[in-house]
Amino acid sequence: MKSMALLGAGLAFFAGSAFAADIPRFDVEAHCGQVASISGDSSNMLYNSCIDMEQSAYNGLKGQWSGLPSNIQSHCQDVASVGGPGSYSLLESCVQMEVSAGNNRSEFSFD
Repeated sequence: MKSMALLGAGLAFFAGSAFAADIPRFDVEAHCGQVASISGDSSNMLYNSCIDMEQSAYNGLKGQWSGLPSNIQSHCQDVASVGGPGSYSLLESCVQMEVSAGNNRSEFSFD
């Protein structure tokens, strides 16, 4: 009986920890440097705009990140860091789309 209680407590801990991952740390300066240099020459205007967008996305995500299911965290982190140092704007967009899709799951019909 005691071992069942311990097992249940352990499973509850691990289930809860699946949602407790910290928001990933992306190299925003490197990402924005790539964006600012897309045409070859570096643009300070593009760099600053990128930093502002990334900061806004990070601020929006940090309060909700730990409450997201681990599968969305993992998938969106992979999407946001494909081909580069990572982007909070991409991460935020992915999270929003995954949460929305999960709330509006499509169904197949033979009609």
